[in-house]
Amino acid sequence: MEAGARAATLLTIVSTAVRNDLDVWAYVRDVLDRLPKGSTDYESLRAAVWKQSHPEAVRQYRADERRDQADRQRFRRACRRLANSDDNR
Repeated sequence: MEAGARAATLLTIVSTAVRNDLDVWAYVRDVLDRLPKGSTDYESLRAAVWKQSHPEAVRQYRADERRDQADRQRFRRACRRLANSDDNR
């Protein structure tokens, strides 16, 4: 039971880093270094806050990829809407 809880916590930390476009290893290493040393400033360990104080760890290409994917999806949807409106005439 304890191992499952630890795994879930670690996976949560990793997925939070991915969602915030962070270098996962840098974020996890820093969090896991600071917690055992007694850091209780949990707010600063949140990925969104940590990201602001560690701009070198932000992976801009991930944000670019996500934006490009959203643009492609919007384009496909617009094409489908146009095709559907042409079919309904």
